[in-house]
Amino acid sequence: MSNRQLTSELTRRTFLGGAALAAAALGGSRLADAEPLGLPIGFQGYDARFLLTKDWLGGWKQLREMGFQSVDLVSFKGYGYEKSDLGKMSGKEVRQTLDSVGMLAENCQFYYAELHDTFKETMTYAHDLGLKYIISAPASGHRATGDDWKWQADQLNELGKRVQAEGFQLGYHNHDLEFMPVGGAVPYDILMANTDPKLVRFQIDVGNLTFAGADASAYLQKYSDRYFSMHAKDYLPGKTSVPVGQGILDWKKIFTLAKKARIVNYFAEVAAYGVGTLHGVPASAWPSDSLDQLRQSCQFLRQLTI
Repeated sequence: MSNRQLTSELTRRTFLGGAALAAAALGGSRLADAEPLGLPIGFQGYDARFLLTKDWLGGWKQLREMGFQSVDLVSFKGYGYEKSDLGKMSGKEVRQTLDSVGMLAENCQFYYAELHDTFKETMTYAHDLGLKYIISAPASGHRATGDDWKWQADQLNELGKRVQAEGFQLGYHNHDLEFMPVGGAVPYDILMANTDPKLVRFQIDVGNLTFAGADASAYLQKYSDRYFSMHAKDYLPGKTSVPVGQGILDWKKIFTLAKKARIVNYFAEVAAYGVGTLHGVPASAWPSDSLDQLRQSCQFLRQLTI
């Protein structure tokens, strides 16, 4: 076992104890049950951008008090954080805050440019933050044809090698476009067929693929050995923000399949991206704040059993 793997395992083992201490420091907040998979209940960092840019430390405390135990981070150089000063924080500074409130963080999604143009700088940040998984989205452009998506797969394989040499695992996060056929083929299937399973793992966003008309359960089964993580995002036609459990997705079935796929972390997410693919229903206004939806999502997940 490498030093990084040992550190990650020790972090996971001590997480519940540390989180309990943090909860006590927050005034005795009850530690949320780790349901439905026996894993810490997480949230997607993008959804908390308004809160955290306004009140950095207080925002994290508020999210812990809701019951969230882990976060799927996004780069603070973008994803709605770019107008704040958070992008100037070091990985060690971010980690110090997370540790102070008992928030686990193993993942972070970065822009394509951060993982290619400023790779060394990004890896330093990731090491200081104590990450385990580096998550990428596709490069802009190269999305119109099957050959474009094969190019994307080649890029992921090469990036996977570089990331693995740094001690991390590369993950790929989908939106809706990977499930919109090009030239008779589904881009997601192209990525799966042309990436090395040892170099590239996948974080499946079941809501995003539903926006494109795909079946979340079918894809969880089809590539059950390729996933390491899941975004638990619900779906209602026309809605751009839906609390988990208040849409049309069958969460008992989805989490049963996620358990079989042996995902290692999952995250509630309530802000939708597929505004152009809401099945012909006019999209509702973009939410100015997702906190209430996140709170409802956490409550639902705490009560969900499989």
